[in-house]
Amino acid sequence: MEYRKLPFGYCMRDGQVRIFEQEAEVVRMVFASYAEGNSYGTLAEWLNSRGIPFSAGRQWNKNTVARLLQDKRYLGTESYPSIIAPEAFGCVKPGPSGRAAHPWIKHIRALARCAVCGSPVRRVRQDTWRCSNCMSASVKSNDCQLMESAAELLNGLGKCPSAVVFSPGGNAEDARISQAKDALTLELESPAFDESTARAQAFALATAQFNALDPNDYETTRIQYILEKTEQVGGLDTDLLRQITSAILILPNGEVRLELKNGQIIEYHLGKTPGHAGGQGSHAVQAPLCL
Repeated sequence: MEYRKLPFGYCMRDGQVRIFEQEAEVVRMVFASYAEGNSYGTLAEWLNSRGIPFSAGRQWNKNTVARLLQDKRYLGTESYPSIIAPEAFGCVKPGPSGRAAHPWIKHIRALARCAVCGSPVRRVRQDTWRCSNCMSASVKSNDCQLMESAAELLNGLGKCPSAVVFSPGGNAEDARISQAKDALTLELESPAFDESTARAQAFALATAQFNALDPNDYETTRIQYILEKTEQVGGLDTDLLRQITSAILILPNGEVRLELKNGQIIEYHLGKTPGHAGGQGSHAVQAPLCL
């Protein structure tokens, strides 16, 4: 799958982000059509039916349309020229009370866990979540707050993939690796060097390194790769969320943490500055998350 490096509607020219007018017209049309009452699904079908790709080899769907409509960069930033007017962006509003305001809240529901005991957290009303085990843990947090928190943590990781780190002791060299390295070195330095023997020793070293690999270290490498290849969308990227996270941890005070598939937990520190925390099944990281 191809990953967009820039939001739909922009291109890179002369080292700067510029408006790609052909796509920018589509962006304006999507905002205008949504304001007229067309749904995410209807807009996705319309775009696909006219052969307008989201990116090379990738069609539109409800999530990509929704993320486009939530991306504030279209209003203009220091790095991104404005494509739409503030009043057009203001037409993108939550749904009526008591209903999921966004189609991707289902992904929050599927991953929501209690940060205290790890049990599933159930959405009982639009602004209330309750742990299925800690029945006294009723959390006040509406859909938009949860999605914004998850998006901020996820996008923060996207800006600094190196913040996803190996577990303490990960990649540590065990005795089998040391022995295989020594055997290969001896063969390479031997006056009676034999290429077939050296090749066998090299394979033995690779096997020892593979067998010593921590499963979480594989996940760390995979997550870093995905983050490096995924565009920054500005909203909640549910595809990325599913690929790299195992749980969305909700605290009793409504704060959100992300548990990555390598066991690392990403949280906020000191005035909403994302950082890392240790916990059950996780590992602590000293370096702060880069934003």
